[in-house]
Amino acid sequence: MVILLLRSEKGTYYALDLGSTYFKVLRVQLGGDRSGILGYDVERQPIPQHLMTSTSELAKFDLFDFIASSLQEFEQKEGVSEVSAVKKRELGFTFSFPVKQTSVSSGILIKWTKGFAIQDMVGRDVSECLQEAMSKKGLNMRVIALISTLSVPF
Repeated sequence: MVILLLRSEKGTYYALDLGSTYFKVLRVQLGGDRSGILGYDVERQPIPQHLMTSTSELAKFDLFDFIASSLQEFEQKEGVSEVSAVKKRELGFTFSFPVKQTSVSSGILIKWTKGFAIQDMVGRDVSECLQEAMSKKGLNMRVIALISTLSVPF
C-alpha cells in the first residue's frame, strides 16, 4: 500500500485492502504542518472460506458484516476521544476484483476472482455494501475512495 501525502493532512485515517484470502486494515495518524506520519497500525485478518463462497440468499451481506466487525474491533483499540466520537472517520477501500468504477468512492462488481464466488454480489456497489455493514455495526465511518486494481473507468 503506497501513501502519498501533501504533508499538510492532519488527523486519523483508515484504509481497508480486500483482495485475497485475507484483508488488511490500516489506521494512520497524520500530524499536518509538514510533520507527516506520526504513527500507524496495521492488522491482517484471514477470511473464513465459507464467507468467500457462500450461496445463501443473505451471503452478500455476510462477508461485509464480517469485515465491518473486524473494523469495529480495530477502531476500538484506538480508544475514543470526545472529538473522535463525533467526527466521521474516512476510509479508503482497496478492492482488488474487477469493478466498474462509477465514482471516486463507488463501483459495481463485475465478477469475482481469486476463489471468491458469493451469490448475488455481482452487479452490486461494493462500497455501498461495506457502508451498509458499517452502519449496522454503528461505525461512524464512511468510504471516501474506492481503489481497484482491476477497474473499468466510469
